[in-house]
Amino acid sequence: MTSELGNVSPVLVVPGKYSDAELDAMARGIAGMVVQNASFNCNAAKMLVTPRGFPQRSALLDRLREQLSRVPPRNAYYPGALQRYAALTEGAVHVTRLGDAGVGELPWTLITELDPESDAPQFTVEPFCSILSEVSVGSADPVEFLASATAFANDKLWGTLSAMLYVTPLTERDATLSAALDRAVAALRYGTVGVNQWPASAYALATAPWGGHPSATLSDVQSGLGWVHNALLLENVEKTVQRGPLRAFPAPPYFPGHRSLHHLGRALADFEAVPSAVGLAKVGYFAVRS
Repeated sequence: MTSELGNVSPVLVVPGKYSDAELDAMARGIAGMVVQNASFNCNAAKMLVTPRGFPQRSALLDRLREQLSRVPPRNAYYPGALQRYAALTEGAVHVTRLGDAGVGELPWTLITELDPESDAPQFTVEPFCSILSEVSVGSADPVEFLASATAFANDKLWGTLSAMLYVTPLTERDATLSAALDRAVAALRYGTVGVNQWPASAYALATAPWGGHPSATLSDVQSGLGWVHNALLLENVEKTVQRGPLRAFPAPPYFPGHRSLHHLGRALADFEAVPSAVGLAKVGYFAVRS
């Protein structure tokens, strides 16, 4: 029996000196992971893990709020979403609601400054609705943060499906920091780990194995057992790891404000139905007009 469930998907922000353009790309990417499909995705970003004492934390959160505020609230169509939202926001201290939600809609919501030592429900209940929470762990030292954030994600957050890390190019080029990053990627107990990539892209490609980490058991199933997709029929898989640039070109289609997404989606569907050079050119044209 193969099964796949969601998780409290963590996004780990590894400390470094991010440029304004990189912070903008991160905020747009995180917002896109939240709002896509009204946040009713098994791999939607749900827990932003920032370094304690990170000097650029406020700048990142300000940009994230700005990005979320630009996206109109969407219909909370999934059964129980309104009740789940109420349960997770009730009693939370630092709650920011963005957007004027109408009947049957939920505002994009940030719950920040959670105590990593607490038993906050946001750590163990997947918010299958429009909520993104934030917690700070470790320190502004990248090596210490990676160790602390990995342990926190493995031991405190529910689920084993997917996790993501944001890392500066300088961090990846530094031998000591790169080694610490590799240790974290290896240690994270998740079926898919993305470095500067939303793990949903691994799901969309369908070639890579997709599922919860194989450490799960029937008595503690977490995000499921076994793999789906896996077009190459790989055996004894522990996890899928994908890497990409912090600032991708063209911008991924899930980024909020993608100018030609409606045209790109149609072009992709047409190309899938009838592959051709002209169809591929249309996909490329609309993709770069992001």
